[in-house]
Amino acid sequence: MSKKKSLEEQITKLEQKQNDWVEPMENWLNYAQTLEKIARDSNLLEKKVASKEVFGSNLFLANREARVCAPSGSENKPKNQWAALRAAHEMASEKPESMVLVYLYNSARTHFTKNL
Repeated sequence: MSKKKSLEEQITKLEQKQNDWVEPMENWLNYAQTLEKIARDSNLLEKKVASKEVFGSNLFLANREARVCAPSGSENKPKNQWAALRAAHEMASEKPESMVLVYLYNSARTHFTKNL
């Protein structure tokens, strides 16, 4: 009987939390839309903050250009929503737009669902 009650409580929790990822993903999408403007702008502080948000502390300089330092073997495996966005951007020239958007949506949703 207690196992049934415990399962019912778990089901209730899952039903209540099933859409908790929507708001963080919406906020991320809104922020991601501003990145092009930040990149083109001359405000270095905004660029620094955006870079830290997107890349974390995994950056290194090579030929006066900041690059992501990824562990070997993980180049094609997105670790967060920003990595999924980069992978989708790279796929955009090779695959249909709908396929790229589905990939991006699923990757970002999975990230936000797991990291609430």
